[in-house]
Amino acid sequence: MNLKQKIAVLAVTGAALLTATPAMAGDMYAKIGGAIAWSYGTNASVAVSDTAADGDETYSDYDRRTTSGHELRNRSGAGTTVYSGADSTNYVRRLNACQESDFAPDDCTGWSYR
Repeated sequence: MNLKQKIAVLAVTGAALLTATPAMAGDMYAKIGGAIAWSYGTNASVAVSDTAADGDETYSDYDRRTTSGHELRNRSGAGTTVYSGADSTNYVRRLNACQESDFAPDDCTGWSYR
């Protein structure tokens, strides 16, 4: 490989590295019924929206990098969104969305991973 080819390879590699998304960032999204859960960018927090005027709560189960078994409930009603606390060092690594069902098991999505 001559010098011009090496420079071209380095330029392309450098441009790719500058435009790449950081490895720790990864968008997660889950939706079922009137429940939508997501975590974007550095995944510091989780958001849960209730989009259906059905009187049922929505929630997300989620795990962070070093802790598991978290739940974020939206009890605020249709058209609202609630947010978890933010911690980018103990980032969210997986989440789901769940729609509460009266007198039946709740409907939940599969896991969305970062």
